[in-house]
Amino acid sequence: MTVRHLFVVFLVCFLALESQAQDSKPLNVLFIAIDDLNDWVGVYGGHPQAQTPHMDRLAERGTVFKNAHCQAPICNPARVSMISGLLPSKTGIYFLQPGLRGASENADAETMFQYFKRHGYFLTTRGKIFHGQSLRDEKDSFDEIVSAGLPVPRPKDRLSSYEGSRAWDWGPWFEKDEDTQDFQTALWGAERLKELAEEDRPFFMAIGFSNPHVPLYVPQKWFDLYPLDTLQMPEVLASDRDQLSEYAKTLTFGHIAPKHDWVTEANEWKPMVQAYLACISYVDHCVGTVLDGLEQSGAGDDTLIVLWSDHGFHMGEKMHWAKRTLWEESTRVPMMIAGHGLLTDKSISKPVGLIDIYPTLVDLCSLPSKKGLDGVSLKPLLTMANPTWERPAVTTFGPNNHSIRSGHWRYIRYDDGSEELYDHRKDAHERMNLVANPEHRGLIRTLSQWIPEDNAPIAAGSSGSGTPLYKEFEKR
Repeated sequence: MTVRHLFVVFLVCFLALESQAQDSKPLNVLFIAIDDLNDWVGVYGGHPQAQTPHMDRLAERGTVFKNAHCQAPICNPARVSMISGLLPSKTGIYFLQPGLRGASENADAETMFQYFKRHGYFLTTRGKIFHGQSLRDEKDSFDEIVSAGLPVPRPKDRLSSYEGSRAWDWGPWFEKDEDTQDFQTALWGAERLKELAEEDRPFFMAIGFSNPHVPLYVPQKWFDLYPLDTLQMPEVLASDRDQLSEYAKTLTFGHIAPKHDWVTEANEWKPMVQAYLACISYVDHCVGTVLDGLEQSGAGDDTLIVLWSDHGFHMGEKMHWAKRTLWEESTRVPMMIAGHGLLTDKSISKPVGLIDIYPTLVDLCSLPSKKGLDGVSLKPLLTMANPTWERPAVTTFGPNNHSIRSGHWRYIRYDDGSEELYDHRKDAHERMNLVANPEHRGLIRTLSQWIPEDNAPIAAGSSGSGTPLYKEFEKR
């Protein structure tokens, strides 16, 4: 064998070993949370005028889950469920308090952050990942917790005409992006990623953005993207509530958000839609800043990216505002996953849940399987062209109120036994309740099998439900 042949053999072996080393290198995780974001994202098509170039860019890099759903349509239980990998019907966390550690039976559950830290990852976080003060209970889950900084100044007087909760306000505020907490968090994330890429151990960065949660305040330039005179509005009919039971109405309507009648009579509908879209484009810019930092760090090929929102948001649909419903606008969430070895520019219509993120990241990072989780790994959907997938997504709002979302159907059963059934192939706005149609009895039996049989009682210390059905509980 000649020297030239020996060199070729050596080169081939070297490249093979280098490739094997690359494949065996632990993957990092960039975990991006966005608060109260519905499907008004370009790639999701929820609003035809939404401008979200950076989230759309991420979608091209990986997989977009078009039929992803939260496990609770309200901040705290949605985040507790996703981070713990446990359904609300198991934790008993249904409302704004307490956090996971307030659940008597699952207070010692190992969150995904604890699990990754236990397996050698460096855990760092900044921004809104947990709800309220829950981060205090989870401080041992992270190696580094960075404060979001001092609270940003709010307007002395309201910018809108709403006289209810001060949290509900909207309008241009702040001179520039640098004056806002979310953008400061994004700048920190971009720089910290460059530093982490130089270290020897894998990292897990959890970064959370509060926008587009109310109050809807961002600089004027983001409002300028959506002129009021050309703004397209959500489609709403006066009959949207006609086929709902009284129980469903009581569960859903009556919390601190503005009432739809007030919004329309006060001529605040367009300004609110404009403000929500402005905040979405702003937070998209924050996401882009972090993604640019990852690319500049050189760790992009070694990092899994998961972007998600804790629940959807009504902007007048069904004459409702905010979340706290078991309908599509409230349960459906943006969810994207991209990374080394995964399919790119792929759209998935199969139903999945935020609860599946925990086992998915464990699987993709080749960590030992985590037992006791209620979700399942989405790896087949991320790596195969058309895998078999039979699981629906389950969403719960208060004990014994559940929604089952399959590929085409939504079935809801409330605690009083009232039901709803919608066919999304013909009724994307969920206006035609088909539950009384005899031909769907077999379908309802099939979907009912996914309703949790056991529902944990509401955890002690629960408060902030903002829902009339649970006012008596809050007085205990």
